[in-house]
Amino acid sequence: MRSADLSILPVNEIHDMRGIAFLLPFLSWAAALVVNHTSLPLEQCPGYKAFNVKDSGNTLTVDLKLAGKPCNTYGIDIKDLKLKVEYQTGKSLDCEILYLDRIELKSILDTRLHVLIYDANEEVYQVPLSVLPRPEFTSGPASKTSTLKFNFKESPFSFSIERKDTKEVLFDTSGSNLFFQSQYLNLRTLLPEDPNLYGLGEHSDSLHLETTNYTRTLWSHDAYGIPAHTNLYGNHPIYIDHRGKAGTHGVFLLNSNGMDIKINKTNDGKQYLEYNTLGGIFDFYFLAGPTPKEVSAQYAGVVGVPAMQSYWTFGV
Repeated sequence: MRSADLSILPVNEIHDMRGIAFLLPFLSWAAALVVNHTSLPLEQCPGYKAFNVKDSGNTLTVDLKLAGKPCNTYGIDIKDLKLKVEYQTGKSLDCEILYLDRIELKSILDTRLHVLIYDANEEVYQVPLSVLPRPEFTSGPASKTSTLKFNFKESPFSFSIERKDTKEVLFDTSGSNLFFQSQYLNLRTLLPEDPNLYGLGEHSDSLHLETTNYTRTLWSHDAYGIPAHTNLYGNHPIYIDHRGKAGTHGVFLLNSNGMDIKINKTNDGKQYLEYNTLGGIFDFYFLAGPTPKEVSAQYAGVVGVPAMQSYWTFGV
């Protein structure tokens, strides 16, 4: 996935009519920010409350409504949201895993949980199917056989993901309210102390991500010379959380907007990971693993595998 590269902006056209027309949407956006910035700060935003819960066994739908006065901090608060949860891969899925010397068929059962939070009118941009086709969702009793379990609190709305067998919480948003504004999305999950996190590429940071005052920017940037702590050309908003014998899982956010993902500790020492996104929706795929190799295969089951390179590009 790649976010917009603003380095291609035709600066030499700014002074003609085409340049002015190009700037008009941005000028109106800036004006809206000035008007809305007189509202509440983020710390006082009310979050959402859940109602109209419908559970069909393998699919859960919930309506979300803004729980108080809108903040309108960045754009406007979206007052009505929808939550949709799908227990996916309820039936056997034969997945081809390619190695250098063989192709191995592996049956993956009930390891993927799909969680969407989107605007009720569906006017906010979502990544089109033509850009990234979604994996097939087959109806079945997946909620009973799933490795993962979805839980939520109605007011203020928060949700968590846990492993059924060990009751270990993998993702927990109860530490802060959900923000869903026209130009800003924010969601925070609590993490165990000193987590082992990997991913959020492409970047020039260490493989093992830092966990104190760390920000990973996902915004396409062709960095000359690849300096340290730099976001690069490709964006992959997936992190892998390795918890040793307790298992490894992955969290993939399908969102093509520019974003900062922050990893830090709260003032009272609680570890967290926080999404700060310029737009789009929250479209999560939770991958149960429980090994790093299986998480990689499950991720490929969502986004597809890389294209095979031409034989001559290997220099042989």
